[in-house]
Amino acid sequence: MKHAKHDRTPWVALGGLAAVILCAVVIFALRGSGAKAKDAEIPGTRGTIAATVQLPARSARGDELPLVVLCHGFTGNRQGDGHFAPLANDLAAQGIATVRLDFAGCGDSTEPYTAYTLANMAADVDSVIAYMQATYGTGKTALVGHSMGGRLASLYPQLGQYPVTALALWSPANGTGLHGLEFLNSNDFAVVEELAARADAEGSVAAWGVTLSAAYIDGMRDSDPNAVLRASGLPVLLTYSGNERILSDTTQSETQAAVESLPGGQIVLDSFVNGDHNYTSEDPDTNARLDADLRQITVTFLTSHLQ
Repeated sequence: MKHAKHDRTPWVALGGLAAVILCAVVIFALRGSGAKAKDAEIPGTRGTIAATVQLPARSARGDELPLVVLCHGFTGNRQGDGHFAPLANDLAAQGIATVRLDFAGCGDSTEPYTAYTLANMAADVDSVIAYMQATYGTGKTALVGHSMGGRLASLYPQLGQYPVTALALWSPANGTGLHGLEFLNSNDFAVVEELAARADAEGSVAAWGVTLSAAYIDGMRDSDPNAVLRASGLPVLLTYSGNERILSDTTQSETQAAVESLPGGQIVLDSFVNGDHNYTSEDPDTNARLDADLRQITVTFLTSHLQ
C-alpha cells in the first residue's frame, strides 16, 4: 500500500503542477489577446450588456490587473465621442485593463431609452466589474465618466456595490437634483422643471430626441453627486472645457469646490479652454490636441492611483 501510494504521488504532483501551468497559460493568452479591443456581450443583472474589453499585452502586477470602467454621457455610446478607444490603448500600454459599455437605450443596447436610469446605470457598472473580476482577475478599479457618465461616476460610491480607487470626471453633469438636467434647456431652467412635472404625471416625457422615464427624473431629483464626492474622500480628477454651453457656471463652480475639498482632488481647466463640452473642436489641430491632452492627463492621474 505504501509503495503504491508512493508511485502515484509524483503523478499527483505533476497533475497539480500541470493545472497551475494551464491556468497561467490561459490567463496569459487572455491578456495577450486583449491587447486588441474585443467586443463582448456581458451578462448583467438586468440582461446582456454591449461592451468592449481591452487588456494589456502583459501585466506588471502579476495575477491582478487594475481596471478602468469608461462611462459615456447622455444619449452617447461606448465610443465616448472618439476619446474612449485611444484612451483604452493608452491605459493598456500602462498595464491597465478597460471595459466600456453602452448604457440602456444607447449604442448597441437593445433596451428602450426609458430603461436609462441612474440606478440601472450603476447596476450595469456593477455587472461589468463583476465580469472583469471573474473573467480576468481584475483588482483595483477606477471610473472615468463624461457628462452624465461623470454624474454616475460621482454617485457610484453611493449607488454601486464595488469599491473604487479613483474617479476621473470629464465635464460631469453634477448639478444638485434636477439641476443635473439643465442641459435639456440651458437657456431656461423652467422648461426643465416643466418636463420633469410632465414625466411625473404621465410616466415619461420626450426630450432631446429620446423618451425619459419618470424613474430617471426621480433619480436625478433625489441625487446630489457633489455631496457623495465629498463623503467618498476619493482621489478625483475633474476637467471642464472653456466652451461649455450646456452646463451652468454654478454647476461647474460647485463641482470644483467639492473636488478642491478632497485630499486627492485635481482640477485641470487650462488645457481645454478651446474645447466644447465633448472636448472637440472644428479646427483639426485643436481637436487633436484636446484629445491628446485629455488622454495624457487622465492616464497620468489613473496610473498614479492604480499602480
